[in-house]
Amino acid sequence: MTYQIDPRKQLRAIEARLAQPGDDAKTVRNLRKMLEHMRAEALGDFETLMATVSPDAAYMSFSSGPDAPDSPRSKEAIARYYGGMVAANCHQIEHAIDRLVADRDHVTAEGPLRIAYPGQVLRAMGHAVGDDAPYYLFEARLLIVWGFDEHSLVRCEDSYIAGDGFAGIAARALSQQDIFTPVAGQW
Repeated sequence: MTYQIDPRKQLRAIEARLAQPGDDAKTVRNLRKMLEHMRAEALGDFETLMATVSPDAAYMSFSSGPDAPDSPRSKEAIARYYGGMVAANCHQIEHAIDRLVADRDHVTAEGPLRIAYPGQVLRAMGHAVGDDAPYYLFEARLLIVWGFDEHSLVRCEDSYIAGDGFAGIAARALSQQDIFTPVAGQW
């Protein structure tokens, strides 16, 4: 089945990189931690997700700015950010990575981003969407620079979004059947 949102796409990109020989042990550990982080996010597994985050982590959305909710600047703020994301069911995300660069300290991932935003969340944000669909499709291009500490924990997700993914969102209704919903251990 073809899904409008399929979080397995980002996992496949990382798995493909891991299948290539040549990366040193630290880079491989970082990529594996990134996979663990992405799986936990897709599952809404808050505890596992936060276990992948460095105590000294700080995220930055260069599209939104340093004071925006999607720029949490401490591990506690990141926990609130992810907790809110999971509670609002905004963690159904596809990042179809088409460019991936990795070294001992960073992984840069770029590609189309698709997020299933619940209608009630969009209405609370001030977007005029109907009550006829449970979700609406956010679409933009995303580049994230992931940074890792000496233990391969995520210390940053510095992101850049190209385009306004909310423009025209009311015309992009989704149902749950349009979204691949992972189950732990079954990807």
